[in-house]
Amino acid sequence: MNIIRTGRRLACSNAISQLVGRSLALACGLWVLTAGAPAQTLSVLYTFTNGVDGALSAGLMQDTSGDFYGTTVNGGTNGWGSIYQMSRSGTLTPLRSFKGRVDGGGPYAALAQGTNGLFYGMAQVAGTNGYGAIFQVSSNGSFTSLYSFHALLGANLTNVDGATPKYALTLGTNGNFYGTAPQGGTNGQGTVFEVTHQGEVTVLYSFSNSVDGAAPSGPLLQFTNGLLYGTSIGGGSNGHGTVFQVTTAGNVTAIYSFTNGIDGGAPQAGVIDGQDGYLYGTCKIGGANGTGTVFRITPGGNLTPLYSFGPSTNYPDLEWHPYNADGIAPRTLILGTDGNFYGVAYYGGQNGSGTIFQLTPGGVFTVLYAFNFDQSSGTNSDGANPIGLLQATDGSFYGTAYEGGAAGGGTFFRLGLPPQFTLQPASESVGLNSNAAFTVSASGALSCQWQFGTNDIVDATSYTLSLTNVQISDAGFYEAIVTNVNGATTSAVVTLSITNVPLSFATDAGAAQYNSGQFTLTLTNLTGQGTLVIEASSDLQQWTPIFTNSPAYGTLPFIDADAGAYATRFYRAVTP
Repeated sequence: MNIIRTGRRLACSNAISQLVGRSLALACGLWVLTAGAPAQTLSVLYTFTNGVDGALSAGLMQDTSGDFYGTTVNGGTNGWGSIYQMSRSGTLTPLRSFKGRVDGGGPYAALAQGTNGLFYGMAQVAGTNGYGAIFQVSSNGSFTSLYSFHALLGANLTNVDGATPKYALTLGTNGNFYGTAPQGGTNGQGTVFEVTHQGEVTVLYSFSNSVDGAAPSGPLLQFTNGLLYGTSIGGGSNGHGTVFQVTTAGNVTAIYSFTNGIDGGAPQAGVIDGQDGYLYGTCKIGGANGTGTVFRITPGGNLTPLYSFGPSTNYPDLEWHPYNADGIAPRTLILGTDGNFYGVAYYGGQNGSGTIFQLTPGGVFTVLYAFNFDQSSGTNSDGANPIGLLQATDGSFYGTAYEGGAAGGGTFFRLGLPPQFTLQPASESVGLNSNAAFTVSASGALSCQWQFGTNDIVDATSYTLSLTNVQISDAGFYEAIVTNVNGATTSAVVTLSITNVPLSFATDAGAAQYNSGQFTLTLTNLTGQGTLVIEASSDLQQWTPIFTNSPAYGTLPFIDADAGAYATRFYRAVTP
């Protein structure tokens, strides 16, 4: 929300008044609120070269120390992909180049950190049997192969454990990891499995391409009820994928089957915890325009479509490069620290190379960034087809683009947003000589400055502003401005009102003036206590309201343009 200050609305104060000679008037400003997307800047921190660093950047995570770790599907010394460490400034350190049959290849999934501080991941292909592997790696690149998935056999391509794992492992509350494989298993339709830190794998469930689903997609989520939730890209009672629930003992229930209608179809990124009792996710197809959806679902399976991506058009000279206003085939969805949802769409946007978007809990959708695309060269500067997205501890969003960039091997980027308020201040009304406090909190903020009126308050740089022994001069408008490297955001404007302060008219020389039939007065001691009413009388017995003003602070000039019509006139100011 951008706030444009066009003036201050004066709000008024207390009761009782004084009598004095004549007149009062006020020109009063307003606050105008305009909704809009926060300013943002995308910075490419690293471009993959298809050398030892890798190419086709995929999974991304941030460890407990704040460093980033990621994988690439191709490249590395041996061409089988790589694992790297990345600093926030974009310095890449190669940790591992995969070797194919020896240890795996094509790692697409993000790493997961175990309770021992080490990282665990999965290679999508190769390994001893050629169908993927589970591995362990340390922050200094020490690598251990833990498990190789069995080969697929027969016409139905079955095995005992699953094959070609594509999505990140999930650390469970019991200390073990849970994961999915989109192929293999006893029915050839994928599996859910549990794996220990030592690499001992237990298959919990094999999908059947029936009502349970087929080809589980995306990482699992262990919800607050202790159950695991995931999505399958196919199967279900309608054939367009499911949201499923699985116990740690391996009992699977499909709680929703997609129809490829307004609800969407082919969910590809799992579900996340919205921290409001609901699960949230995306579908890569379906919705009102067939280009994907964002949905909300209860743990029991009551699904609500939240957003349908817009219709698409193909670039005329490209076989598959669709573009639209907001994105196509959404993938990753995360919950930001500001309470909004953020995600990426793999295709689409105005340049056809994907988007980063924001969706508020109220359903307001905003494209934060559209990746560029050069039709003539087939490359771009910032990347194309974003996959990974996370919000780091500094409040900025970091992610990976699978392709594009100057070398065509993908990019590592930062999307900087100004701070977002997660707690706004609240107005207060206290007695004279009492204490008051205003508090804010904001995600991604590096500094805070409180203002009184439009002026900075000296040394008021904490997120709580404490005022002691408040006086009349303290009554008025307060706001906080939080900043980071991407800009500043201003909080809601709040008021401090002080009760039981008598109103008065100014009595200094020149405060009351009569000129050309108009009488001018200045009212003082206004502390925002209530609506101000100016009343007039000719005999001090009958009083008539002649002016009403909203609660005000400080001083208020009043002009009685009708004063010349009376031989004698008295004035008083009251608050109802």
